[in-house]
Amino acid sequence: MELWGQIIGIVGMVVCCLSYQCFDKKKLLIVQTVGAGLLGVQYLLLGSIAGFTMNMVGLLRNFFYYHRDKKLFSGIWLPITMTVLMTVVGFLSWGGPRSLLIIVGLVVNTFCMGVCDSQQLRKSLLVTCPLVLVYSILEGALGGILNESISIISAVVGIVRYARSQRSAR
Repeated sequence: MELWGQIIGIVGMVVCCLSYQCFDKKKLLIVQTVGAGLLGVQYLLLGSIAGFTMNMVGLLRNFFYYHRDKKLFSGIWLPITMTVLMTVVGFLSWGGPRSLLIIVGLVVNTFCMGVCDSQQLRKSLLVTCPLVLVYSILEGALGGILNESISIISAVVGIVRYARSQRSAR
């Protein structure tokens, strides 16, 4: 089971990396959802219930955020509702103090996805990704480790590129 978990996690990481090539937010959410589902299965096969459940709630979050342009899902209530749901499910799947890393990381990420602009979201990833990275290291989840490491690098690159474009625009 552990070998299959690692293989599925690496496939999930590759899928998540492919999402960085999506310029359309809806396509990005679809690809990220597939990647999160695979990473969730990785955690399940490695016996990490908190990692599994948090990623499964992430699938639901992505579904609702995908439909943000519809009136029913617009407004501040959606990020707040998803943040509360992520928090509750996180603590229901508690697997010890290390669970706090993925719970806090994905709760903050969920809220920022709903209320932050792209640059603020990138900056928030510099806080949330290291939390999930440490959790993945503690759980021995290779796909999660690689995914979070690449996400941190991608966020830094995005922040630097944005800053450079702002300087050259002046």
